[in-house]
Amino acid sequence: MELLTLKNIASKFYDPVVCNCFKVKASTIKMAIKADENQTLDDLLEITNAGNGCRACVCRVDRIMKGLPTECGPCSKCPSCGLISKLCDCKCA
Repeated sequence: MELLTLKNIASKFYDPVVCNCFKVKASTIKMAIKADENQTLDDLLEITNAGNGCRACVCRVDRIMKGLPTECGPCSKCPSCGLISKLCDCKCA
């Protein structure tokens, strides 16, 4: 049984904006992936309209397709151990 904590509750409702140009949220991208799991990244970008502006979000959409958190870079959290990626030894991210 899962312990209900503020962190657990907040993580269930966390739905970051992935594409700032068109205000596309992570949940929109995840729903499009569930609708057709055989899509390419370009298909997903066309369907959701993400990445059709400045294209800075394309890496975040790709990370969602791979089942990774949207955040990336040296200050993001490792999806495996939870440490900041720069300090992580598991090299999962």
